[in-house]
Amino acid sequence: MSASAEAASQLWFAEARLQTLGAGHIHDTYLLSLPDTPQRYVLQCLNETVFRDAALVMQQTQRLLAHWQQQSRYQVATLQPSLRGEIAERLESRLWRVWQFIPASRVLEPLAVPAQAYAAGSAFGYFQSYLNHLEGPRFADTIQGFLQLQHYLEAFAAVASDAPTSLRRLIDDHTDLAARFAERNCFIHGDCKVNNLLFAAESDDVLAIIDFDTAMYGHWAWDFGDLMRSICHSRGHVELEIFSACLRGFAAEQRQANAADCVAAPAYVALMLGVRFLTDHLQDDVYFKVDRRGDNLTRARQQFSLFEDLLDQRDAMLRAADEVFEALT
Repeated sequence: MSASAEAASQLWFAEARLQTLGAGHIHDTYLLSLPDTPQRYVLQCLNETVFRDAALVMQQTQRLLAHWQQQSRYQVATLQPSLRGEIAERLESRLWRVWQFIPASRVLEPLAVPAQAYAAGSAFGYFQSYLNHLEGPRFADTIQGFLQLQHYLEAFAAVASDAPTSLRRLIDDHTDLAARFAERNCFIHGDCKVNNLLFAAESDDVLAIIDFDTAMYGHWAWDFGDLMRSICHSRGHVELEIFSACLRGFAAEQRQANAADCVAAPAYVALMLGVRFLTDHLQDDVYFKVDRRGDNLTRARQQFSLFEDLLDQRDAMLRAADEVFEALT
């Protein structure tokens, strides 16, 4: 256990027990338990190599939470003030925060049945729809170029000569996707991986949506694409029944959605993420956390393989999507 995490926890609680939580590639996250109480918390160290403007992240997160807490469909994990009443504390140049933990919840990865995929799609579609009523200016990007394939292709170009030939050719053959979702048309979550949903312990219902650091004003399809890509990745392949269920849930809430874009979006995100992992590998792993050299190359190959699977299934997915939208009209 990190000594700095132990020290940071004492800025919130005099005594606490910590254990590593999750397998995220960005932040350092710990489950924090207190003596003589069942209440638990999540201690998190913000990765300021990735999120270079921590003040912007915290300001937009607070604004989002203030709005999101007004809805009653999902529970909302809120920030726990420190002993000094601060929502974040800096310790030895690192910024820490504590979230309240939502009890009786679980992370489902992979999703097991279509009902869970429907609930996931519905949750993120509702999130987008509800944030349409957020007053004030649009959110700024907390990560430069985030979710924009063209931005990542430009970064890759600087190191492309060192990439495996087969992967470089695959990327070069599909650069036309970069222009597909350039329009910005709604508030989005920005990190719609299935592990950013908390499901009820004994049902297929979603209790809460978590992790708002990348909330931004972008294209609605970025969220659906990332959600469907993450579901396919965790299950190891594309399944039409799961795809249809997820799309039914999402499209019932997000009325901008259409069949063609919902089919293209998962492939767009898989290609983009493959480019990001490959670029980070070629730049000596400066962005994503790794356990050993080569982890990011392995991740890149996995995303490119999924990208090709999504291309192979495109016609079948489009037929399934057409059926979903016909039923909604």
